[in-house]
This record gives sequence, structure tokens and C-alpha cells, in this order.
Amino acid sequence: MLCINLFSIFNKLKIMLQFVNVILEMMNSDTMALYLDIHAVEAFVKVAELNSFTLAAESLCVTQSGVTVKVQRLEKHLGCSLFHRTPRHVYLSPEGKEFLFKARVLLEAHRQAINPYFECNELKELTICIGEHVINENILDILNNLKNEFKSLRVNINVNMSEKILYCLENKKIDIAIVSQDGDKRGGETVRKDTYSWYASELLFETGPALPLITLHDSCRLCQLVIELLTEHHVKWYHSFQGGGLHAMITAAKSGLGVVPLPDNALSPEDRQVLKNVGDTLNLPCIPDANIVIYNNCLDQQSRLFLKKLTQLIQNNVFSGINSQVLENTLNVC
Repeated sequence: MLCINLFSIFNKLKIMLQFVNVILEMMNSDTMALYLDIHAVEAFVKVAELNSFTLAAESLCVTQSGVTVKVQRLEKHLGCSLFHRTPRHVYLSPEGKEFLFKARVLLEAHRQAINPYFECNELKELTICIGEHVINENILDILNNLKNEFKSLRVNINVNMSEKILYCLENKKIDIAIVSQDGDKRGGETVRKDTYSWYASELLFETGPALPLITLHDSCRLCQLVIELLTEHHVKWYHSFQGGGLHAMITAAKSGLGVVPLPDNALSPEDRQVLKNVGDTLNLPCIPDANIVIYNNCLDQQSRLFLKKLTQLIQNNVFSGINSQVLENTLNVC
């Protein structure tokens, strides 16, 4: 334990020395003011990572003009342009590339400095929220493997409505959000595209004059979408089962209670033996595909590395075969 603490202390001292060197270099600049606005530095790093002032503003939950002013103020302090700007593209200048490393060191040192109760052996909390229609065994397997790899992080997982997750993200209550892309929310990184179909069991012999519909709840984005589609195509419907989560919806459909709209990757091989795609049979409208997007509030190096690997693994559709026991560590934070 003593060796672990000494190693942690050494790493903290190393970061602080890097921070001191960065400050000394900045103070030696004739055009540099003595103090830097940490929010301006954070805005610069976000723009550099996303190559967009608009996406950086969305990620930081501020206006685009606010990000632009902060970066311009930072450039004035440094006495150089950090970005090359064209009508369509934003990319780092040579000075910007050089400053990016210093900016990240500064942000990490700032993160540790503002926590007076930081302990060397304390695990960092990383809270991940996943949309109810987005979560599947593949994502859980990936998260479980990453939890075992990143021992310095305590990963907490919450499954919730996309609307509530985005609210928590904007209010800095969570670190990573994995949700279906909303038409009003830009930014983030697309990790997969989900296709949707209408599923029902053979136990549902006939639907009658109105379609028995199985959905989550009225505030669910998919529920609102399918109701709009059914109304637009003049399909009569009623709620035969509502709420309870994805597993409850699938169970209700397998019992013959109605027709359920689902992502095609949400069903296990066992589910597919019972539930069949009935969209064409019942002449139901096609459900549009949805992009699954990752948003984040990650600032420290470990969380960013976790985020990078998580994004790559979902994009590559890596399946590890571990069961879904990772949900046992779920923590509601929203």
C-alpha cells in the first residue's frame, strides 16, 4: 500500500512540475498576461478536439458566441492565432498544436487543485448514462471489460430516458451519455446506427380494428415517434402495455399482448425465436433509423482514455461474451 501511495504522490508531483513549467513559459512571454481564464483554456481544448466552435459550444453547454469570445481572448493573451479558420473548417495552427499539450496539463492540474480532499488512492467516479432503447448486451460486455482494465475508475451505469440523460449531461451531473441522436441536439460522436422494426409473437392471432401497441412511456422519444407515424398513416392504435423498461416490453410482446417497436439489435437469439417482424404483414409504416451518439463532460486524462476506448469498441462492434452482471453496479444519478 505504501508503494502505491508513493507512486501516486510521484505522479501528482510530476503533473504539478509540468504545470509549473507551463506557467513559467507563459510568464516569460512578453505578450502573455499573468493569469489565464481556465474556462477559456477549456473552450480552446474542446474546439481543438471537435474541430468546431459549434460542437464545442454544445459540448460545454454554452453559446457559440461565448466559446468564440473566450478563444479570441485567449489568443489575444498569447499573442498568436491558435486556429486556422475557413468558412467550412477549423483546425489548429502550429502555435495551437504547441499550446494544446500545455492546456491539457493546466486543466488536469486545475482539476486536482480545486479538490482539497483529493486522496492519492481515491478512485475517480465515472458516471455513464445509457438510453433505454440504446443499451444492449454488447455495450454491457464492453463496459465490463473496460471496468476491469481501468482500475483507477469507479464506473457507475444508469439506464434512463434520453431526455433526462441529456438534462443531466448539460448540468454536469454525468460524465458520459450514450443516447439516440435528438434532432435538436448536435455534437457528440456517432458510434453506431440502429434500425427499427415492429415485433409481435404468434400468440397475437389478430390485432382487431386497432393496433395493440407496446411502448415505454409517453415521454419516450421512440414512443412519440411511432405514435406520430401511426397517426400520419391513419393507423388506429391503443396502448395495450406501457412502461416497465425494455425487458418488460419484450416479455409483454412474447406473451402476445401486442406489437412492440424495437431496435433490431435489442433482441437476443432466444427472443427472435418467439418474436417476428410483422411490419409488412400488418402494413405498418417504416420506422426511421437512428444514430447512436456519445456525448461527454470528461476532462481528466484517465476518463478521456476510457471514453476513447469505449467509443472505438462500440464503433468496431466488439463482442466479448461476458454476461450482463455489470448492471449490478448501476447507480441512479439523474
